[in-house]
Amino acid sequence: MKTIIFLLMCIAVAIRIVFTLRSKPSPRLSSIDAVIPAYNEGPCIAATLKNLLGNPYIHQVICVNDGSTDNTKQILDALQREWPKKLVVVHQSNTGKGGALMNGVYRATAEQVFLTDADTRVPADSDGLGYMLAEIERGIDAVGGIPSSDLHSAGLLPHIRATVKMPMIIMKRTLQQVLGGAPFIISGACGLFRTQVLIDNPFSDRTKVEDLDLTWSLVSQGYRVSQCNRCVVYPQECNTLHEEWKRWRRWIAGYAVCMCLHWRLLFSRFGFFSMLPMFWVVALGVITYSIRWGDVVTKGDFGSIVLTVFPIIWMVVVCGIASFSAVFHRVPALIVLAPFSVFYVLLAYAIWIVYGLPSFFTGREPARDKPTRYAMVDKTRTTTF
Repeated sequence: MKTIIFLLMCIAVAIRIVFTLRSKPSPRLSSIDAVIPAYNEGPCIAATLKNLLGNPYIHQVICVNDGSTDNTKQILDALQREWPKKLVVVHQSNTGKGGALMNGVYRATAEQVFLTDADTRVPADSDGLGYMLAEIERGIDAVGGIPSSDLHSAGLLPHIRATVKMPMIIMKRTLQQVLGGAPFIISGACGLFRTQVLIDNPFSDRTKVEDLDLTWSLVSQGYRVSQCNRCVVYPQECNTLHEEWKRWRRWIAGYAVCMCLHWRLLFSRFGFFSMLPMFWVVALGVITYSIRWGDVVTKGDFGSIVLTVFPIIWMVVVCGIASFSAVFHRVPALIVLAPFSVFYVLLAYAIWIVYGLPSFFTGREPARDKPTRYAMVDKTRTTTF
């Protein structure tokens, strides 16, 4: 039954996406200011900024160096000399990501501002920003895109995560838009806002997931928040288990804390269809695995534990999903790696038990993580559907 429901959801999302293919990107070039906070981003900041500076929809790029201790300052100063009219560089003492973002937003002169991360590749030759801008022109206040994965120079873990990441984000956020009225989150890697909306509703550093906190704050105040699947960007992924654990710990603990901060939303349409399903899925998964593994221990049939982790029907499903990712990324091996994506499911379950539930009841979060950056391949590609 669960598989049938999932397949019906896939069909519904596919129909929705087909209907959106008729939309066109906005013709208004050079009408968006981009804001990028940077803290110790030496290996990747130059390539990120060059891609943005070459994008025809970008009016100017504002990069806020949030007290970096590596060579980020020197790289930014050199780039500003190369792009004196289009790149604005701001150096400040460390305030945290929220403060750095707002320092950049306050300097924006365009009516729309695009927020992304220093490790995220935004293709210079893509119309993705144009599709997001078209949503703003239709009356939307904030638009989220799709954070995929930058697999250039990436190791095994990023490839495993990429097998199902983008298709699942598209499916989940499209359903959240349709059923809940707005997507679960406007990712910090890819979000377009009316500038005045951010000025009136500044980022806060009260959580370690400022993008989720802002999204839910906007929804609670009646702003129109939407999802655009035609804009895909490529953030770097973690290459080690240790860093992956810390990043997922921040996301899950932050999600739990945000549910406490925005508890009134839980009883709304958005809460029921966009906020809570992520928690329900985890709760159901933990209960299901606990029962199955309990049976395995009771019966002593330890050989069947493999089938509880890798159910055949779900392996077929994830390989089918990964075939889309394999074509999109042009990496056929993603299909073979797809079954191992269950690692991220089990990782999420474990972190929810260890950190998520305590954070929900205490309101406390672990310290913010800082994944290791690696040099970005200065390469662009056009993303179309």
